[in-house]
Amino acid sequence: MGFLKNSTLVIATIAIAVTVTPAISAVTTLNRPHAAAKKSQNLVATGSSASIQLPDTGAQNDSWSCGPNSAARILRYYGHDVNYATVRAATDKKLFLPQKFRNPLDNQWIEVRTGTPPQTLQQVMQRWEGDRVKKSPQTSFNRLINLVRSGKPAIALVRVGGLSIPYIGSIPYLHWIVVTGADPQSQQITYTDTNSQTYVLSYQDFQTMWNLGLDRDVSGAIASVLKSNGVEARTIVWVDK
Repeated sequence: MGFLKNSTLVIATIAIAVTVTPAISAVTTLNRPHAAAKKSQNLVATGSSASIQLPDTGAQNDSWSCGPNSAARILRYYGHDVNYATVRAATDKKLFLPQKFRNPLDNQWIEVRTGTPPQTLQQVMQRWEGDRVKKSPQTSFNRLINLVRSGKPAIALVRVGGLSIPYIGSIPYLHWIVVTGADPQSQQITYTDTNSQTYVLSYQDFQTMWNLGLDRDVSGAIASVLKSNGVEARTIVWVDK
């Protein structure tokens, strides 16, 4: 998440947690993002054989590494001898910003979780899969469905909540998950979360989370900072092989 540019520092000071993620590399996440998503979206745990079965490389145990956690599952799926700890250790955190910021409105400390930006996640996976690792922002839903139905799991960036700050807007909480299945008949997406559990979401609920809502309740300044760090709606990272 260390990819913020100097020009964004003034905005970041005003928007507090927005500086949360440097270049992908700094995507805000919940402490337990899967728990928050499950509560708000009525997720259903599943073991459906119709979806891609990913190996379990370990559950996320910190506040920022949902990206490396998801990447480890896909890399192991393609035959690489890695686990969650391996990929997390390979992720460059040198530019990550502090996780606590003081709210100028009430002088209280706000803890904002940092995560892995899209470009950083792609670069980490390229250590094992080279140029076959692709990153796509503004991806069409049909393209995502076609990828996973052809046996290619995709890591998707979704929104699982947000921190609302008066007069400023919301700081979105973002999270990486691995989409492993899509069923046109039931209109459901299947995905593996970083707690090693598999869930299903309706097409509609998934697309709402995947669209991030940066133009809905997030100020232009905050949305601009996020976009300058590679955070865009409907972003996926996958191995094209």
